[in-house]
Amino acid sequence: MTTQNRQRNQHFCIFDYYLDGVFLRWQEVEGECPLPVVGEQWTVDLEDGTQVTGKIEETIAVSENERRILLRSC
Repeated sequence: MTTQNRQRNQHFCIFDYYLDGVFLRWQEVEGECPLPVVGEQWTVDLEDGTQVTGKIEETIAVSENERRILLRSC
């Protein structure tokens, strides 16, 4: 996202995804940042085109607009 786009759209969030303690990827989301609900299943699209599904174990606020999403294998 360019600096100009960020200035026009002030709402964005970064999700850092971990599965069983292993970092999967980070993802920038524009607009409002809906937090996943603990206990629900969540699918993460990896950069190689595969998908990983896990159960939300915890969400941790790293900063005002960054969240660490901890997933557990199903």
